[in-house]
Amino acid sequence: MQQKNLEERRRIVELISKSPLAVKAACKAQGISNATYYKWKHELAEAATKQEASTTKAASLAASVTDAANDALQHVLELKRQHPYYGVVKLCKQVWRDYGMQVTPRQVQKLLIKHGLADERPPYEAEPKGSRRFERQGPNDLWQMDIMVYRLRNTGRLYLISALDDYSRFIVAHSVVTTAEAKNVIDVFKAAVETHGLPNQVMTDRGGQFHAWQGMVHFEELLTNLHVEHLLTKPQSPQTNGKIESWHRNIQRELMRQVQFETVEAAQKAITEYVRYYNYERVHMGIGYLVPADRYFGVADEVNRQMVHPHTDPNNFYLVGRLNGQPIRLEQTPDGQVKVYLAGHHYYTWPDLAPLKDSLLPSET
Repeated sequence: MQQKNLEERRRIVELISKSPLAVKAACKAQGISNATYYKWKHELAEAATKQEASTTKAASLAASVTDAANDALQHVLELKRQHPYYGVVKLCKQVWRDYGMQVTPRQVQKLLIKHGLADERPPYEAEPKGSRRFERQGPNDLWQMDIMVYRLRNTGRLYLISALDDYSRFIVAHSVVTTAEAKNVIDVFKAAVETHGLPNQVMTDRGGQFHAWQGMVHFEELLTNLHVEHLLTKPQSPQTNGKIESWHRNIQRELMRQVQFETVEAAQKAITEYVRYYNYERVHMGIGYLVPADRYFGVADEVNRQMVHPHTDPNNFYLVGRLNGQPIRLEQTPDGQVKVYLAGHHYYTWPDLAPLKDSLLPSET
């Protein structure tokens, strides 16, 4: 007997099922045996059940994907309202970093236009600057230091003195002061050394706090005594110290132009909180959308793996650094306890995150 395809079998089974004849007679009329009829009927029923299950699963998956996308876009809106200066690509990367949720720049652009938070220009990502950019190969190879001035509303001006690690963009120390004297610059450098150890080199401009055309200022004497090489930018070439200049642009755009501070104390508090946010939370395009702490503490590879296979609850997940070359990871449980993992193995359970977090995230003044 010639083999019947699936549609022919379905048609014959349906004809026999609807026939007024007895099954045996109906089968004989269609040229098949009773056994063949029941076999085909069973196989068709199984195929229909599998198809229904597959359709249900696909519908459920589609609904799940839609829900996840909606959740991700809701986070995008929240981020945009908190940080109106964030661009489309940065919003995508920050949501991926914070929540393990993927959205495309086009999705984000449409969403922002819909809510009146962007115009209709197509999103783009800035091209890297190529060979003009340099970057050291590890943390503490080179620190960049500089001073930024800020005018308060009524009470004069303040100065933000910062030290930035070239490799990671991590702010190793900072200070908010009312004078830009050399002593304050030295205090920032000493605070960075006490927390993070000595750098191999320090780069500054040729300002009087850092360098003298004849002789040596106290800052240069300190570096010489510590055997730290002092690099100077070329005259009239601030781009040589470009990473710390970029840091100044970021804090001006994202904080100092958003709030008009009345007092030095208010500015100190806000700047210290921004430094913590910048070091540990804010993704940075120049380092592959990691945060500076990922690079500075040597956990970039672990973070990238988590980005590919994100944690189920990123808000309660922390990669904090290394101990004896092994990554330290924290996870907060629903009851508020914090489990400490060393090299992927449970090491200790902390009763509360707050004191542990304070000890792990040093605050500069």
